[in-house]
Amino acid sequence: MHIEPGVVEGAKMILAYATGTAALLYTARMSQKIVTGDGGMKALALRGAITTALVLAFFQVLPHFPR
Repeated sequence: MHIEPGVVEGAKMILAYATGTAALLYTARMSQKIVTGDGGMKALALRGAITTALVLAFFQVLPHFPR
């Protein structure tokens, strides 16, 4: 994918990195809570597998466009 020069400026990149870092930290914190108090690694793995299956179904299997 090509991005034209000038479309992505420094401020947008700083915001993108900050948003990505915040999402990563939030996910790590929530995963730690699940592992320590909500059933351990098995519960985390099961929730991850269910979420992966749902995303696959909703975005890859279900959408059918008319021909």
